[in-house]
Amino acid sequence: MYGTLLRQRREEFHERIGTALEALYPDRLEEYYEVLAYHYVRSGDKDKAVEYLDLANRKAAKANAMFEAKAYFDDVMKLLDLLPDTERNQRRRLSLLVNQGWVMNAMLNLPEYYDVLTRYEGMAVKLGDSQLLGSLYARKGWCEWSFGDFDRAIRTTSVATELCEAAGNMEDAAQAYVHWQWSHLCAGELHQSLVRSDDALRSLEGRINLRLYLFAVAGASIAYTWLGRRDHAVREGEKALRTGQEFGDNSITSFASWTIAMAYTASGELARAVEYGERAVQIAPTPGDKAWASCVLAAARCPAGDAGNSVEILAQSVLALRAARFIWSEVCALWLGEAYWLSGEYEKATRTLDELLEIATRCGMKFHIGCAHRLLGEIALTTNPTQSEAPLAAPHFDKSIAILQEIGAENELALAHEGDGRLRRQLGTRA
Repeated sequence: MYGTLLRQRREEFHERIGTALEALYPDRLEEYYEVLAYHYVRSGDKDKAVEYLDLANRKAAKANAMFEAKAYFDDVMKLLDLLPDTERNQRRRLSLLVNQGWVMNAMLNLPEYYDVLTRYEGMAVKLGDSQLLGSLYARKGWCEWSFGDFDRAIRTTSVATELCEAAGNMEDAAQAYVHWQWSHLCAGELHQSLVRSDDALRSLEGRINLRLYLFAVAGASIAYTWLGRRDHAVREGEKALRTGQEFGDNSITSFASWTIAMAYTASGELARAVEYGERAVQIAPTPGDKAWASCVLAAARCPAGDAGNSVEILAQSVLALRAARFIWSEVCALWLGEAYWLSGEYEKATRTLDELLEIATRCGMKFHIGCAHRLLGEIALTTNPTQSEAPLAAPHFDKSIAILQEIGAENELALAHEGDGRLRRQLGTRA
């Protein structure tokens, strides 16, 4: 019977249902955002359709239902294409767009997101709204960090923080500071990263944004891990963990757990590292959360004697993350190279680390470059054990020591010195 109704009658039918729901449940509308969106999309009131698709998108993202959130976003963007290109609709489109960062990140869709942000950047500039433009630049900087374009990300997020702070938009200022922080982190500029972490947390004072708080604190934890300051790293990770548990957010709890696992792995406390890594995997609610957690767990299990099983997980993760142009893949590539080395697959280890070095050198990832050279030095020592061949390891240890000393990465620097010491003993230069 429904199929035989004229289009106008069907639209009236759906609008009456939407109006009735609004009248019946004025204090419980959030429970019905999806239903209201469904009916208003099929009604003649496209304005309300945009409103409820937006609200359904936000609700799904808040619940970590990222596939549903993305579907609502796609629907509302298509609907806006059919509506008049008024200033109001432009602002609605841009507001919707800047709210999709966490959705796109969780789904490993940042390349697509960057393309859409770039497409509508001109619209934001023309509107002359510093709040909207600052928010958009904060997301662009996020994507640029993700792609390993750290210098550009730092420039973009620097502009974003100025615009957002001038507009009193401190939450998006924190968003920009966080990815400024992570750009320094991945570039191996660890102390600068900690400074930007403080800026992000200052911007968040008096505000509740769990994900931004997580990124600021977890980023500080990783910086401390790479600096070799295990107690500081665990302390920062536990702050994030307590926040995730307090608010019942499994995404945050998973992220915080694997951050702590990284700290324990670096300090050689492998049983504790595996414990936190397993917890991170078990509660990970999205594909993105699962990917990061699985990599960290594999990295913890690898030196604990399970390198063979770790290889498969890390190799798959590196492929998936590189396909998504996500620079964090190179942390996994570093662990994969180590896993191959520990499992005795020296050719694969060398090839993996050489690929990593090419990417890390292009992006300027000093910590990764230093660690990769240390591992290549270890492989050269293992595969060229005679006194005449051993010097093949020397250039790798020399580069590793110079870089790790420059950035203050004490744990890895100690390992590089230890490897270099074995090389010198092998060469007979005991002094």
